[in-house]
Amino acid sequence: MWKSGFLIYSVRRDGDSLGDNMYRMVIADDEEIVRNGIREAIDWQSLGITVTGCVGDGEALCREAVATRADIAMVDIRMPILDGLAAIERIRKELPGCECIIFTAYEDFSYARKALELGVMAYITKPVLKEEVIEKAQLAVRRLKKREQAARQDVPDEAAPISRIKRYVMSHLSTVSLLSAADHMQMNPAYLSRYFKEKTGENFVDYCKTVKLEKACQLLRETSMKIYEIANELGYTNAQHFSTVFRENKGITPLEYRQSRGKEQKR
Repeated sequence: MWKSGFLIYSVRRDGDSLGDNMYRMVIADDEEIVRNGIREAIDWQSLGITVTGCVGDGEALCREAVATRADIAMVDIRMPILDGLAAIERIRKELPGCECIIFTAYEDFSYARKALELGVMAYITKPVLKEEVIEKAQLAVRRLKKREQAARQDVPDEAAPISRIKRYVMSHLSTVSLLSAADHMQMNPAYLSRYFKEKTGENFVDYCKTVKLEKACQLLRETSMKIYEIANELGYTNAQHFSTVFRENKGITPLEYRQSRGKEQKR
C-alpha cells in the first residue's frame, strides 16, 4: 500500500531539459517496497516524467532533488533523519518555484496546515488511488508547461504581473485569497506572497484588506446598502466581523462613517 506523500513541482531552467522533454521525479520513502511500488505501478514515461532516483530518508531526498534539479519529488511524511515536511522546507530554499501536493493519511491536520504554509497546491487523504496520482501528475505537467511558456515570453514591463494580481483582487473581493490569486496567476502561493511583498512593499493579505476597506467606504458613501449587505459583498463572514475590522482600521464603525459623511455632504 502506498504511504502518504508529497509531490513537488518546479520549473525547468534553460539548458536543463532532458532529451525527450521529460520532467524529473525523485521518490522518497523509508520502505523500499513502497518507493519501488510507486516507481513501477505507473507508466511515468507516458506522462512525460522520468524517475531519476529513489531514496529512503529526507536528507537523501534533499541531496537528490537539488542535484538533479527535480521537477517532481514524491515524499513520505515520516522518514528517518529528516521528515518529509522538513525536507520540503529545505528543498524550497533551493527550488522556490516548486508546486506541492500533499498525500496524507493522518488525522492530525496540523500536517496539512504546515503543508499549506510551505505552499502546497492541494492534498489528498489516504488511501491514495493510482488514478488520483496520475490525475495530479497530469495537472502538474500542465501547470509546468504553462509556466514555461510564460517564462519564454518577453515581458519588458516587470509591473505587469503585479497589475494582473491587483486586477484579480479588485474583481474578486468577495472570494479573494492568497490561494485563489496564486491559482489564477499559476504561481506557488508562498512565491506569490514573497513576490508581491518584494515588488510593492506591502503584504498581500494587508493589501486585500486595504482594498476591501476602500471599497467599503465607497459603498457606505455612495449607496444605501445595509451594513450586512456590504459585508457580504466584500466576503466577510458576518456584519459584526466586518464592523470590527472596519473600526480597528478606521477608528469608527461603518455606521458612524456613513453618518459622518452624510453630515459633510449636507454642509
